[in-house]
Amino acid sequence: PLHFSLSLSLSLSPTQHNQQSPIMSLLALSRSLTRLAPRQSQTVLAAAIASSSSSTTTTQVSSSQTFPSAATTTATPFIRHFHSSSLLLSDNDGEDSFSAKDELMDILAREHAEEKENDSTTLPEELKELRDDLTNKGGWKVVDAPDTAITRMIKTHAKTGLKVQISFHCQDTVESMEGEEEMVEPEEPATDEEAADEEVEPSVPLRFTVLASKAGQTLVFTCLTEQGVAQIQSVALATTDDETSILNSGAVAADHYQGPEFVELAQDLQYAYQNFLEQEEDGVGITEDVAAFIAMYADYKEQTQYVQFLEKCQKILS
Repeated sequence: PLHFSLSLSLSLSPTQHNQQSPIMSLLALSRSLTRLAPRQSQTVLAAAIASSSSSTTTTQVSSSQTFPSAATTTATPFIRHFHSSSLLLSDNDGEDSFSAKDELMDILAREHAEEKENDSTTLPEELKELRDDLTNKGGWKVVDAPDTAITRMIKTHAKTGLKVQISFHCQDTVESMEGEEEMVEPEEPATDEEAADEEVEPSVPLRFTVLASKAGQTLVFTCLTEQGVAQIQSVALATTDDETSILNSGAVAADHYQGPEFVELAQDLQYAYQNFLEQEEDGVGITEDVAAFIAMYADYKEQTQYVQFLEKCQKILS
């Protein structure tokens, strides 16, 4: 229900004091009440008429005062009262039967058990065969320390005397850039076997660094490996004294010349560098097998690092 506090002032100057003025004021009051509270207007209006017609009620008006000719209404807003209470944090006054530490320990143990069940720390047979083939036939040496995320590969070409070193971090992946997709012509519908092969999730491009050194000078290639192919991103120069720093950081020192923008070089020069990188006979020897091994081994390495991470977290909390 709506509650109103109403005040009625019937103020008339001496010249206006006649029989019709109160009636006109009451009509104005009636219109105001109808707009404010239609359901209660009739009751309030009737009371006002009875009061105005009573001979015992008089109103003294000073000739020096001015009053509004219409009724003045004041509405008192309805205020809703809300119940207030303190914030409920827990049902047991903060004494949790299962602590945050216990919860984290349980989840870490669950994740570790899943990784062990999936046998993610065991070198896949396909990757093992590829590594053995590169080391026994290709002359590559794989250097992998269990406590680091960086893997290195070393080879010296007997024919050219070129020393080649490869360094890659297992998490140095690169998201595909938007707009790089090329237009592909429509192909014939794939067979069931081909469709199954296409369902395999494509590998994420991985960045790696190649150092080709001879006579105290080093060519530094920054490359990406994707789908078994190595692609040059940049070419720079350094000295053999900078090799350790470059292998750890994956780039030449910031105060050194970073090399030209590779994509802005002449097309035949880009092709010549790419060919020199891939050729095994008289080049660097980053073949498709080497590029595929880098991508596959980085994925395996990341899995082993994750398992170690889970184990070390559990030791800290135990």
